[in-house]
Amino acid sequence: MTIEKLFSTIILVAFLVTIFLAMGSYAAYKWRESRRPKLDGRETSDEPVYFERITLGADDDTPR
Repeated sequence: MTIEKLFSTIILVAFLVTIFLAMGSYAAYKWRESRRPKLDGRETSDEPVYFERITLGADDDTPR
């Protein structure tokens, strides 16, 4: 096997693996979005559903 064939095989395999990983991550994203809790009449919001934002600052009641 010449070096050109080896490099072209490596590039082809890397390309195909990248395409399959992209398709898999898109499918996982769509599956996660389908499991997202429905709003059921609540107002639409841009805030994340799964995570709660923690802020440090003025509303922190603990002394340091």
